[in-house]
Amino acid sequence: MASEYVNRLEIPVVLDRSQGDIHAGGNPHIQTDPRNLAPVANVVAERLQSIDPANAQYYQQSLADFEEKWSKAIAVWELQAASLRGKPVVLHHKSWAYLDNWLGLVEVATLESKPGVPPSGAYLGKLLSALQENPAALIIRTPYDDPKPSQWLTSQTGTPNVMLPFTVGGTPDSGDLYSLFDTTIRTLLDEMDAPND
Repeated sequence: MASEYVNRLEIPVVLDRSQGDIHAGGNPHIQTDPRNLAPVANVVAERLQSIDPANAQYYQQSLADFEEKWSKAIAVWELQAASLRGKPVVLHHKSWAYLDNWLGLVEVATLESKPGVPPSGAYLGKLLSALQENPAALIIRTPYDDPKPSQWLTSQTGTPNVMLPFTVGGTPDSGDLYSLFDTTIRTLLDEMDAPND
């Protein structure tokens, strides 16, 4: 498991299925923070070298090239996304803990009352009241989340909602790791800066 090689977030203190679809080993969605990918790449390179020692130098050089290019890309993304720090967001599901941690976004609510449990009308009503008191800047979901709850919340609050790619191939313009984060940062910035209707 790739998540074993990074600092995992949201490791539950108590395992209780009544709390919804929780992960015993912590939140597994590590790919939304690019800083997590270099340690995983290192493990993959080590494993490839042990499987194919004749090409060990190639794997080591490829890793070094990736790490250099990747660290430069992260620095650019962090500079681009600096204005997002501290922005309050609503998440459809607990898919974005690592993105929030990396960019300094502040999760103020989730559209699911419990992880993996679709929101009820009563829960959405409570959420609406809470957001009228303390508005969010954006509602974030993945390509596979049902868009209806976030669209309803947008219609009630004026808070924009956005679908981020979540992983490579999640949207047509996120075909590799670099375009995944280019798209994510650009979309967040565009939506945060868009005037409310």
